[in-house]
Amino acid sequence: MNRFGRRGFIAGAGAVGLTAGTATGADARGGPAPRRRPGPRFDLEEATVADIAAAYDSRELTCVELTEMYLARIAAHEDGGARLNSITTVNPDALRAAEEVDRERRRRGRRGPLHGIPVLLKDNVDTRDMATSNGSVILRDSVPPDDAFIARALRRQGALILGKASMGEFAGGSYNTIDGQVVNPYNAKRNTGGSSAGSGAAIAANLAVLAIGTDTSTSVRGPASFCGLVGLRPTTGLISRDGIAPKNLTFDTAGPMARTVTDTALLFSAVAGLDPADPLSVEVYGDYPGPLRRKAARGDLDHTRYLRRRSLRGARLGVVRDFFGGDPEIDALADDALDTLRSLGARLVDITLDPEFVEFYITGGGANIRDVADYRFKEDWEGYLATLGPEVPKTVEEFVHIYETEVNASPLPVEDSVMELLTTSLTTSTDAPAYRDLMRRVLPEATRLKLAMFDRHRLDAMVFPYESSFAAPIRSPVFSVDDPTHVPSSRPRPSTFAGYSSVGFPGIVVPMGFGAQGLPMTLSFMGRPYSEGQLLGYAYDYEQESLWRAAPAPL
Repeated sequence: MNRFGRRGFIAGAGAVGLTAGTATGADARGGPAPRRRPGPRFDLEEATVADIAAAYDSRELTCVELTEMYLARIAAHEDGGARLNSITTVNPDALRAAEEVDRERRRRGRRGPLHGIPVLLKDNVDTRDMATSNGSVILRDSVPPDDAFIARALRRQGALILGKASMGEFAGGSYNTIDGQVVNPYNAKRNTGGSSAGSGAAIAANLAVLAIGTDTSTSVRGPASFCGLVGLRPTTGLISRDGIAPKNLTFDTAGPMARTVTDTALLFSAVAGLDPADPLSVEVYGDYPGPLRRKAARGDLDHTRYLRRRSLRGARLGVVRDFFGGDPEIDALADDALDTLRSLGARLVDITLDPEFVEFYITGGGANIRDVADYRFKEDWEGYLATLGPEVPKTVEEFVHIYETEVNASPLPVEDSVMELLTTSLTTSTDAPAYRDLMRRVLPEATRLKLAMFDRHRLDAMVFPYESSFAAPIRSPVFSVDDPTHVPSSRPRPSTFAGYSSVGFPGIVVPMGFGAQGLPMTLSFMGRPYSEGQLLGYAYDYEQESLWRAAPAPL
């Protein structure tokens, strides 16, 4: 059971101090201080898209003022204070863009629900006006020639791109050679999960409203779980990967991260849509089921229409017991969540996965699925580098050389896992028989087996605690933290359950409470391909009944 109660601030051991107010005087980055207006004061803490829109409409708040408030908060918690290291780049044109939002709203009204809403992009999403580093100091100043598909979509709808969120280097972990270690705002001894580490920490700490992460195996849902957020991994291909630095294009997808299910649905609606530049997008939208295919392809689907109370009534949910048993506190939170689902009318069915399936497709003990899938990395990465300017290295060999001769002599050396990815890719190829077998047999078989589980148990979705252990103590090349209160788990992790197949299954995580250390954890719903709307509805119904989301506590 939760020790702290719902809707309150969460105070955990070693919690990072975060305050709701804004800085006074000059911004630490040299910008102007927020202006004060007469009348009711807008509360930045935990503000939602709807809160901001209402404040705009009532003229209680302008986009310039909101942007100044976020810039001041970023300065307080990135440049000083907690030093979360969650944002790599602040948009230098943010205030100018905010002024344009205010002018347009005065003259023409709002374009849509995200008009003037500050959004952070993970720093592997291309932006024509800011560097896209992929977490690597080698690309620190690399400005792409154009926007990624999702960046264009957000600008078109009037969203304000506030900056680029820090990420694990080459989309792994929560450390990089630009910012160092991203810190969990709930407990400075613990990590945030990776690789969308900055997206998770920044939204949890109220440094922006919304963020885009990317998820190859767990990189949206993991940081969302460890930072008390909602995170959605959609069916792979529903969000274009064009203009996103690749990790593994067999599994890669972007995904929305927010503090509420409603805001997650709004961001997903904004960035999903057919993109001819992404072959998987064309394939996935071509197979989109039912009468919504044409609207889906146009990016016309409003996923907020699925957000209804009583969505769980009659839903048949498979409780995957294999993902319990790691930490008694998490099991207690999950059991409490299951009671809530029952009270909302869901029908719960305990299921246990075949041990051979767990060994082969989840723990990877037999298949080494991810290792073999990464045989494509060098080809994909060098294809991405070819889209960048001449000042950027163009081969994996060049990256290895720069890391070994320059970066590793700096105060922020590269992680061993990054070097292993790069050096291994020099000796592997998609022509390898193991890779061909993975693509032709292993991943299609994983898809078949997962769909068979849904059919055999007549399930609408599966449900489980997303992690069986709270965020682990920080381990990085520059410092490590000992924390004997951490309870490690040897249970299988469900992170690869959704993604490692020929079709990416959607999954959403939603806050389900806090442990004794003040650390959050989430409940996960996983569905069949194309069931994002259904999952959003389940998550919304549970969220509205439980209301577990709470901001990190000030010290």
